[in-house]
Amino acid sequence: MKSAKLKLIVNADDFGLAPNINEGILAAHKNGIVTSTSIVAQGEAFDQAVEISKNYPTLDMGIHLTLAEERPLLNPEKVPSLVTSEGKFFPHAEQFFKRYLLGKISKDDIQLEMEAQVNKVINSGIRITHIDGHQHLHVLKDVFDITLKLALKYDIPVIRIPFEKIKSYMFSQKVSFSRILSLKVLNFISNRRRKNSFLHTDALAGFLFGGNLSKDNLLKLLQVLPETGVYEIMCHPGYEDASSKYSHWNYNWNTELNALTDPEILDFIEERKIELINFRNLAEMKNKTEIIQ
Repeated sequence: MKSAKLKLIVNADDFGLAPNINEGILAAHKNGIVTSTSIVAQGEAFDQAVEISKNYPTLDMGIHLTLAEERPLLNPEKVPSLVTSEGKFFPHAEQFFKRYLLGKISKDDIQLEMEAQVNKVINSGIRITHIDGHQHLHVLKDVFDITLKLALKYDIPVIRIPFEKIKSYMFSQKVSFSRILSLKVLNFISNRRRKNSFLHTDALAGFLFGGNLSKDNLLKLLQVLPETGVYEIMCHPGYEDASSKYSHWNYNWNTELNALTDPEILDFIEERKIELINFRNLAEMKNKTEIIQ
């Protein structure tokens, strides 16, 4: 979807995982550029996240479908191909992906678990405007087919396609080559999904700096965005928590929060005349276009 000027959605992933993440996302929305978030149905701070969403309706709400690291919502016996002997999802997307390629992941199990997650969020009173996936597993062919069915069934208008254009500045950053390689693989898969007919942004930005979206990195992303179109920046704001069970991610939550609320970032967006929108707005834009046509 093209427009006269650049429209930007800034989405914070992992809403509901923990109180420090919830509070950071809220601060980045109230005082910064975050326009949207996506909630984890299995998160230990899910109820707090739901309460925040009710008190702050301007914070657009999506669902962060999760098939790795957390525990399933359903009894593990109902989704045996998705879990380890301890009844948890496999720790990382790579393990899921390997089992998926070997035909060890049941599509029925995926359907049951993901629909349970969607239903939990809807039953909490949240209107889901978009779908994305933890570690982007939702773009795998079978998982995506189910994601699309759920979007149609529950009238969820937008699905994230994590396609981020490779740009020259990426090779001068302090990121591992494996991260760039992962982005290339993700782009290959995502590009195939873009051929389906459904609503999505023109592209994503932020994968390369996942968990380390500093002010400098955020400025780099903003500076290379085109002058027109609809783009999404993925981010992970929060407050540091030394006791967090997610410390192994090595995410710099506070750094991201500071970047997303930095006055210079706000000034840059205003000077560039970038319009901050959310996924609800994107769906409304599409509906208006269809009516006009």
